[in-house]
Amino acid sequence: MQKIIIPPAYKKFLIYVKPYRWLILAATLCGLLKYNIPLIFPWIFKGIVDDLLKPSSYDIRKLYGTMAVMILLYVVWAVVTYFRSYFADRTAQKIIFDLRQELYAHLQRMSLSFYEKRQVGSVAARLLGDIASAQNFVGAAFTNTIMDASSIFLNSLILFYMNWRLALVSVSIFPVHIILNKYFKARIKKMSNQIQQKMEEISGNVHEKLGGISAIQAYTREKNEETIFLQDNREYLSFQMKNINNNATAHSVIGFLTYLAPVLVVWYGAVQVINGHLTIGELTAFYAYLGLFYTPLNRLTELNILLANSQAAIERIFEVFNTTPEITNSSGAREFQAVKGEIHFINVGFSYQPPIVTLKNINLDIPAGHTVALVGPSGAGKSTFVKLIPRFYDVSEGMITIDDCDIREVKLDSLRKQIATVPQEPILFSGTVYENILFGRSDASESDIMNAAVSANAHDFICKLPKGYQSEIGEGGLKLSGGQKQRIALARAFLKDAPILLLDEATSSLDSEAENLIQQALKRLMTGRTTLIIAHRLSTIQSADMIVVFENGEIVETGTHKKLLQEPYRRYRRLYEEQFHNKYLMV
Repeated sequence: MQKIIIPPAYKKFLIYVKPYRWLILAATLCGLLKYNIPLIFPWIFKGIVDDLLKPSSYDIRKLYGTMAVMILLYVVWAVVTYFRSYFADRTAQKIIFDLRQELYAHLQRMSLSFYEKRQVGSVAARLLGDIASAQNFVGAAFTNTIMDASSIFLNSLILFYMNWRLALVSVSIFPVHIILNKYFKARIKKMSNQIQQKMEEISGNVHEKLGGISAIQAYTREKNEETIFLQDNREYLSFQMKNINNNATAHSVIGFLTYLAPVLVVWYGAVQVINGHLTIGELTAFYAYLGLFYTPLNRLTELNILLANSQAAIERIFEVFNTTPEITNSSGAREFQAVKGEIHFINVGFSYQPPIVTLKNINLDIPAGHTVALVGPSGAGKSTFVKLIPRFYDVSEGMITIDDCDIREVKLDSLRKQIATVPQEPILFSGTVYENILFGRSDASESDIMNAAVSANAHDFICKLPKGYQSEIGEGGLKLSGGQKQRIALARAFLKDAPILLLDEATSSLDSEAENLIQQALKRLMTGRTTLIIAHRLSTIQSADMIVVFENGEIVETGTHKKLLQEPYRRYRRLYEEQFHNKYLMV
């Protein structure tokens, strides 16, 4: 006997089914009654037909009693049909809810590198599109398979009991049925996988392009983008048409076999009636049972196609689950307590893709409460250096300590609670101003949020918005100016009140009024905190306690602004002179 092989993705899927096994059992029991109660009627109909051919001996009261029992049975059928549908759909929705929630939680835990290698839209396609395909599988597979299998089994027993010769004729096409099912399932699964991969690609491109619609319109790229989308859309349509052809062919061929069997049975059965080996009632009942036999068989065929379409989706869902975060808590990781903010980089090296080295031989001591500016050409390693502190990436060599504790020995959430980040491009979310500031600390009160906004010089402009703090800002803060978005991000950092602050200077593109307001807020925010600033304009960092100069992934100079300017022919002085020389040229 061939061993049934369950795909690994299905085994993992069954973990989510287990909590609802009693609901599934209830749905299955109701389904068994729903699908098997109708098996009684052809047998009764056989007796009625045969007895009606002998009117003199027929008992009319027996007919009334029999029909009353059948009506009562169909009342029971209606009740169990309701509960079977209710329990099955309730189970499916709960399983999909759990799966979607856990997949989203898993995506939240994934390391930054996971998203840097993928388009956001393609990840969203797994969460939404593939989950929807899996929902189709859940709704049909667990209860329908058992119900249909039981119905086929009972039907087979009845058919062979009534007339084994007719039964053999009726099941003669069964082997061909099984072979074709297997053939079409393989083809449909393969094409379904291609469809879902293409939709993931399209989803990623659409999300990316619509997010940059202003650039597309500014460079009049609308027609080009329409052409690109048309090509992708045509390819997706081509895959869908091939899948439609596979599905239609499967239904057509298997449907032909399904309808061929009754023709063969009636043909052979009619000969048996003519020869006196079979009554009309028996042939009629056998034909009715044959209909009840092939109905669940057809449903199993459709389920087979459904499984082929959904298996690829389920495998893609668990492909994400099988991708583990690169950054995790070590065994025995502890909580950070009362952090001062003293940071040490000890022989740190880092590579995104070995053997290409991004940072090497990094040794730096940052006292608590000091402000450190990071300068250097683009690609020198400044941003990577900053990303190592909250463990968006882990060092390839050496270690980073905060208050003499290796950050890899601290719980990840505990570490990141000690760090506030203000990026060059503020990351805001659709919703209200209030909700976006609250992002800094979820348990903050209304007065805490207002105080943070005041400190960030944001309160005045917020109050002028149509609904104040409850004003909707649009996706990514679309309704706000660059300076307003930056001040919301600063308010969020004030609210978090972390001892370590990571800033990516972002005032170069702002008007002078907005820049002054942000610089004032930054001075307040930096007070008493260990602050690292990625500096783009050297004029803004002259008061820093330490300036660190990066070049080709290494620290080449450190010191104060005054000290570094005293060193001729050094990198910082050249950067300073180049920047100010260009400034004077522009004036």
